[in-house]
Amino acid sequence: MTFKEEHDIVDELSKHLLDTMMLGNPPQVPARFGSVDSLQTLHANLISLRDFLYAASTGDLSRQVAFKGYIGGALKTLQANLKHMTWQTKMIASGDFTQRIEFMGEFSQSFNAMVTQLDQTLKELVRKETELSQANEELHKEIITRKHTEAALRESEEALRLLAITDSLTGLYNRRHFNKLAEDEISRALRYSRPLSVMMFDIDFFKNVNDSFGHASGDMVLMMVAKTTKEMIRTSDIAARYGGEEFIVLLPETPVAKAATIAEKLRRRIEETTVQTEKYPIMITVSFGVSDYLGKTNSKPHERVLEFIDNADRAMYASKNAGRNKVTVYEPEEESVP
Repeated sequence: MTFKEEHDIVDELSKHLLDTMMLGNPPQVPARFGSVDSLQTLHANLISLRDFLYAASTGDLSRQVAFKGYIGGALKTLQANLKHMTWQTKMIASGDFTQRIEFMGEFSQSFNAMVTQLDQTLKELVRKETELSQANEELHKEIITRKHTEAALRESEEALRLLAITDSLTGLYNRRHFNKLAEDEISRALRYSRPLSVMMFDIDFFKNVNDSFGHASGDMVLMMVAKTTKEMIRTSDIAARYGGEEFIVLLPETPVAKAATIAEKLRRRIEETTVQTEKYPIMITVSFGVSDYLGKTNSKPHERVLEFIDNADRAMYASKNAGRNKVTVYEPEEESVP
């Protein structure tokens, strides 16, 4: 065989091997070299290497390495490392940030830095979430505390308001608040020409109750009169303890005749009611004065209130002078009633 013939054979084999490595569809071993076993083995290994590398490039790590030797061992090592890295990635995805890659050089460093950063980021998120949860809990507690404080303040304000306008013993309005309400009711009655009456009543011989039975028993009598009054009047009526043993009731939308009837019913109910003390039962009577005379329309509001109440007071003292335990209606033409 000449040198040229040998050169042509080597060139043909070299081209075949290059085509096997480079072409998308590798050629078959030329027929005239079919009997060369080593060439057939080399060709098969190259095909196997092509298939393995292509499968690995698409993420398929299941392809078996069909040949042995240095390159086969290197490919198997690469395959095992890639499979292990895949497993590590799954572990990281499940929250295990202790995983580290110890091969593949610069890629390993970048990968490990990413995992470390993910771990730190997650810990920071957990820390911030914990802080936020604690802040929300503290805020919730503060809101509850503020609500309780506001409720207590409202209750306190309401208690102070009631304390300012009511009589502490009887629970009725006090004199000052009654006068204010009376001023408003008188103005309304005059503006719309509506009836308005007032009845004032006083416990007969109340001093004797205190002197004979003591002030505690006297307080029980006052509370009984207040309770009975509240039970007998309408919700629209305005009752007050006017001072000492004196009581007063404002009756909106009520002519004087009807007011006198209400006063008579209340007088009888009080007369029939017994206050049971620790030692003795106490029975009392009351004297009433009733009026619907609103006075001069050109008077100042507070002056009209004083005149309005003064007329009922005069009628009440007329009942006292007539023997007590009576109801007297004020008559404008009888202003000289003693």
